[in-house]
Amino acid sequence: MEPRWQLWPWALFVLLATPRPLAAQGSCSQGACYPPAGDLLLGRAPRLRASSTCGLSAPETYCTPHGEWSMKCCRCDSRLPHSYGGHRVENVLSSAGRARWWQSQNGVERVSLQLDLEQMFQLGSVVLHFRSPPAAMLIERSLDAGRTWQVLQYLASDCATAFPHVPRGPPEGWQDPRCQELRGHPVHGGTVKFSVRDLGSTISSSYSQAIEELGPFTNLRINFTELPHVPRQGYHAPSTFYAVTEMQVLGSCFCHGHAERCAPVGDQHSTGHSLSLQQVPGHCVCQHNTAGPHCERCAALFNARPWAPAEDRDPHECQRCDCNGHSSSCHFDPELYQASGGASGGVCDHCQHNTEGNNCERCKTNYFLNQQQELSHPEACLPCECDPDGTVPGSVCDPLTGRCVCKDNVQGDRCHLCKPGFAQLAAANPAGCRRCTCNALGTRQDVPCDDDTGSCSCLPNVVGADCGQCAAGHWGLGSGQGCRPCACHPRGSRSPQCNQFTGQCPCRDGFTGQTCSAAGQQLCPPRHYRDARGRCTECDCDFQGTEELGCDKATGRCLCRAGVTGPRCDQCQRGHCSSHPNCKPCHPCFHSYDGDIERLRQRQAGLANATAQLPTGTGGSRLGPRLSQAQGTLQQARGILGHSAVTQQSLAQAGSALAAIREQVRGINPNFRFLDDTASLSRELEALNSSLFVTNSQYQSKKSQFETSRSTDLSGAFQTIRSAYQTSSRAGSLVAGAPELLAQARESRRRATGLEQGLAGAAAELLALRGELASAPNLTPVINQVCGGARVEPCTPAHCQGLLCPRDNSSACGTGRPCHGLFPLASGALAAAGQAAKEFSSLSARLRDTAQLIKRTELSASEVRSSSRRLAEQLGVSRAQIEGDVRRIWQLIQRVRSFLSDKDTDPASIQEISESVLSLRLPTDAAAVRRKMTEIQKLATELQCPEDILAQTAEDVARAKRLQQEAEQARNRANAVEGSVEDVVGKLQRANTVLLEAQGAIRGSGSSLRFIRERLEEIEAVLGPAEKSVVAIGAGLAGLAGRLSQLQRKADQNRLRAGDAQDMAGTAAGQASSAQQALAQVKELYTELQGRLGQGPALGEQGKRVQSIGREARALIEETVGIVLRMETLELEIQEGNEALLSRLSRL
Repeated sequence: MEPRWQLWPWALFVLLATPRPLAAQGSCSQGACYPPAGDLLLGRAPRLRASSTCGLSAPETYCTPHGEWSMKCCRCDSRLPHSYGGHRVENVLSSAGRARWWQSQNGVERVSLQLDLEQMFQLGSVVLHFRSPPAAMLIERSLDAGRTWQVLQYLASDCATAFPHVPRGPPEGWQDPRCQELRGHPVHGGTVKFSVRDLGSTISSSYSQAIEELGPFTNLRINFTELPHVPRQGYHAPSTFYAVTEMQVLGSCFCHGHAERCAPVGDQHSTGHSLSLQQVPGHCVCQHNTAGPHCERCAALFNARPWAPAEDRDPHECQRCDCNGHSSSCHFDPELYQASGGASGGVCDHCQHNTEGNNCERCKTNYFLNQQQELSHPEACLPCECDPDGTVPGSVCDPLTGRCVCKDNVQGDRCHLCKPGFAQLAAANPAGCRRCTCNALGTRQDVPCDDDTGSCSCLPNVVGADCGQCAAGHWGLGSGQGCRPCACHPRGSRSPQCNQFTGQCPCRDGFTGQTCSAAGQQLCPPRHYRDARGRCTECDCDFQGTEELGCDKATGRCLCRAGVTGPRCDQCQRGHCSSHPNCKPCHPCFHSYDGDIERLRQRQAGLANATAQLPTGTGGSRLGPRLSQAQGTLQQARGILGHSAVTQQSLAQAGSALAAIREQVRGINPNFRFLDDTASLSRELEALNSSLFVTNSQYQSKKSQFETSRSTDLSGAFQTIRSAYQTSSRAGSLVAGAPELLAQARESRRRATGLEQGLAGAAAELLALRGELASAPNLTPVINQVCGGARVEPCTPAHCQGLLCPRDNSSACGTGRPCHGLFPLASGALAAAGQAAKEFSSLSARLRDTAQLIKRTELSASEVRSSSRRLAEQLGVSRAQIEGDVRRIWQLIQRVRSFLSDKDTDPASIQEISESVLSLRLPTDAAAVRRKMTEIQKLATELQCPEDILAQTAEDVARAKRLQQEAEQARNRANAVEGSVEDVVGKLQRANTVLLEAQGAIRGSGSSLRFIRERLEEIEAVLGPAEKSVVAIGAGLAGLAGRLSQLQRKADQNRLRAGDAQDMAGTAAGQASSAQQALAQVKELYTELQGRLGQGPALGEQGKRVQSIGREARALIEETVGIVLRMETLELEIQEGNEALLSRLSRL
């Protein structure tokens, strides 16, 4: 441990740089924090015991000096707990009062007071008020429930005599107890105070370190080792004993700086307690993500960094483990922490949701990452769904994609599908699927065979179990598109079957051509054909590769045999190896390569077409070189395979080119999947590679044996000697460089010696500086300037008693109290700055509220202005509509009146019009209409002039904006001011007052606007139903006007018909009068005839005729009388109708 004089300069520097007392503690977020101290004895009286108490077994008498020459004797009887003369140990509690005390037995020198706590606590200070103080004592603590003890402080009136082996002065380490002078009168008493903070400040400037080293304890023991020296009074010797009137053990729960509050067990959410009224609890309410009764460990999910006690400016907060939401706890792994460079050492415990790893960051075996969810989602890992028949036994799926490890001939994410060209998936098959035995030329490339049965999928017109031949009458299997019909001429061909490779039909004599459709003029000999001039010309063919005919008789085209191609039939056909004319079918692997190349060629053509359709600038410049390179590689592979003389080397080159093509295609389209990876060929190549490796090993072994055997002859020995000479030369060059290295080492040693001598000189200077600091400088003036106190005791770096700054707040400044000292000035400035910050925050909040209030007021004014304008327009439209309706109603009434007053109007029309008019129902009566109008006039009167109110509102808003600007300017001036803080606060308060005025003006405008809006809403509520009623009346009157128009038209028609009827009635009346005259004449004649009849008995036929005329005349008379009666009845009905019409007119 460094001596105290070396730490003093640093402590002084911290003191001068920090505007707060040395051991002041900040909030828990900035560093270590500690609960407030309380008296640990309260509520724990049974745990305090004394080794000696007077009067426990029997009463005792003790005498103390009284006055200058006399003695005073008293009786001590502690047998009863609460007796007045008893002096038990529980009397030292602060709750017992100063009138009672504890007292030891007379003459017993070795006495102790011991407090045994139930758990670990943090010691703050011990205060003892003595009635009779000891001459020597010591304070001890225990950390293990009393098994071992450690001395904290020796105290004695004479340290050299009481504790001769204990040094005096400030301690130099945490395990260096010293003796301090004990003051007090043996008769009048005294007070002893031991403080952990004061003791720790003499060792280290770190308060947190002092608490960690000196604070924790489970037991506290006060050992009195020497009785007080009481002078004799005359001939009597006074009694000697220890007496304590009050004892306080101030402390709190021990939390390692991670809590600022204690709580009882099981009550971690209490809001605090009164230390003077109840027991100090022993459990900590932990912060900084710590846990435990003493915050001695990190919380369950916060072990990413090692736990550590909090320090003054570093809370050492426990860091949360990143478990991605799949674990609720973790533990610390020091090796992982070291490997990560101190980033994190947390290992998550019991990962859930099928995850694993230090951070639960990966899925378990047979689970894979769900790409549709976040890693923290409970369904982040999904189970693999591998088909056991197609999956390699013992393999696991990819943890990122979920793809299973398929057997050689199986594909698919789940390994549930056979590759193209393979079928019949089975678990017993090591490769998974069986290869289909299909001819590549006659099989569909997309689906070569059926997955279940393995049957080949043939191209059109291709037959055979392996799709290896054309159907009857077809040819061209090698086209890859199926076979074409032979189309042999029925008369020129001997058979409808043609050559399956060339399509040549067997021609009859005199016919030629591929289909034997051309008639030849003259037969040419074999291997000749008829040219354009009609002459027989020899075929330009290599007859080793042609059929017997050599060439076509008509065209001269060479007829190649199977496996041969080329214009002259001098090249091996694709799929046939060796050199012409010995063309033999290639190895079966050729078809696999050829099929892959053909598919790649088709894929390349499709990509080329798709690329050609892309617009400029869509990535073609980036993919163009890759496509060109892939196309070049494809052309190279095609050239190698298309060459007639295909060798093993060329096949290897083709394989390399194919691999390059696949890599380039994957670079262009990573999602492209090849139909056949030729896994069997890969295994064969790996086997060949292994054989090559074995052969190479054997070659190297033989080579070394040869080198060894060569050294036995002279030439070999010479070679060996030369090799040894070269090795020796290299070693010599290394030795030649050794002296230089030795010289560098000597120089380094010389510099180290110089540094060592300089270190000795520096040590001497350091010792001299230590001696100077023991006596100078005197720091008392600096301390008074910093703390604002009036300290007079000298204070040097070697010796400075007491606290540097007083804790009684005597130097604090406030209203009417000037500040003296840097620390009070800084504290006052800090408090004023805090007040100014609060004012700034309040002002900013009010500015924001005022701005929002202005915006709302402007919006309300705009809405009211719009509503007023809309209501005025609506009133104008309604007024115009009502005036038009009134005019139409008057016109309609005039029309109805004229219609009804027309004497020609028939009663039915009059009745219909009357019923229509009487059926009209007004929406309300006249009184209701008058009330509505009165309400509208009242509202209009209350509304007065909305334009004036809106103008006043605009003025209020402008005034509020002006006041807001003044407030903001005041705030800016307060920000820019560098003078007195009181001026800043005053300006901020004035700005707040201005803002309050602005808000009041705006609120007044808002109330006016609300009044306008309410009045407008009431007017709209009144006018809305009225407008609807007017519309309904208008609709009814419009219908009535239409009906009246129809009735008028009918009345006009009836008037015309009535004129006609009147004319007819006049004619009928004339006829009736003529008939009446004729009737009179007939009557006269009839009378005359009757007279004559009476004169003559029979008139014969003339008489009968006269009688008949008489009967007709009587009938005519009766009919005329009936018509007259009906006319009278009709006249009565008309009169009744007129009366009804008049009554209805009166009602109208």
